[in-house]
Amino acid sequence: MTARTSNLRLGFIGHGRHARANLYPAIALAGHTLTAVATRDTARAEAAAALHGADRGYGDHRRMLAEEDLEAVFISIDPADQVAVTIDCLEAGAHVFVEKPLGMNEDEASQVARAAERCGRQVMVGFMKRHAPAYTGLAELIRDTGRFGPVMSFTSFFAFSPWTDELRDDTGLRLAAVHIVDLVRFLFGEVREVTGYNNSRGADISMTCAVRCDSGAIGSLTFAAAPSWSREQEELTVTGRTGFARVENLTDLVSHHHAPGDAAADAWQRPQETTVVRRAANSPASGGHRDLYLRGFAGEVAHFLECVNTSRTPISSAADNVATMALCDDILRSLGRL
Repeated sequence: MTARTSNLRLGFIGHGRHARANLYPAIALAGHTLTAVATRDTARAEAAAALHGADRGYGDHRRMLAEEDLEAVFISIDPADQVAVTIDCLEAGAHVFVEKPLGMNEDEASQVARAAERCGRQVMVGFMKRHAPAYTGLAELIRDTGRFGPVMSFTSFFAFSPWTDELRDDTGLRLAAVHIVDLVRFLFGEVREVTGYNNSRGADISMTCAVRCDSGAIGSLTFAAAPSWSREQEELTVTGRTGFARVENLTDLVSHHHAPGDAAADAWQRPQETTVVRRAANSPASGGHRDLYLRGFAGEVAHFLECVNTSRTPISSAADNVATMALCDDILRSLGRL
């Protein structure tokens, strides 16, 4: 990924932990600078602006939008506020990058999609896993149907430690596991059938569902949140007719293709099949920005800014987000949680 500079007038709303750790650095890696930063406190906004090289800080995002004539705005705030703030930005004439979840259900997501169409502006939702190299590599493998064959099935697993005692199936799915829900749509197409089961106890979440996609592929999604998972765990295995592939924790991509060429009677007696393992390099010299690339943050920010510059629609647009949130609703409905 090549960093480049731009004269885009960019704003940022929010300065929480995720934004500081991932999005502000990714903007800098893409070769762009900020014009203004807004938070709920003027002094903190001014401090954040100075920290990230922006010209000005604002204690009210609406004042920033009125005074700065911004072309694009990044939003990373409380999910409950993101729909309204995104619409404010669109109505001010700015394109928007907004963190997931954008809306807590299909209806809220649809509000933003309609606003984006009405205002003639682009909205990109921060589903960074679509830009993680392990998953873009997986997408290339399974879309090579000549070698991989049609996708027959997939299994996914995502687990983490609950960050609050108030976490439940619905919030756990929409705030965290939604990344995997979106990834399933991105890789395998739209889901039409969902059957779910759960064994959750308060903030300790255990849910699984079986799905069937329009493509004919079937799959399972298993989500867990419990103190036992002190580190996040993520796995996705895909079975095609003539190949299989597996991603684990965004660092390993394993692939295998069936090699039927040797028809000799004793072929089974010799090692001849090939499994390829692609693994991220890791050393003391890897640098602090390594995870921004491996987890997809650098890629998603670069994609959004390129779309703004070229008037293209982002791959995780407001309209596309409606389908992801609708699938979340379908999963919760199958669990009796909606």
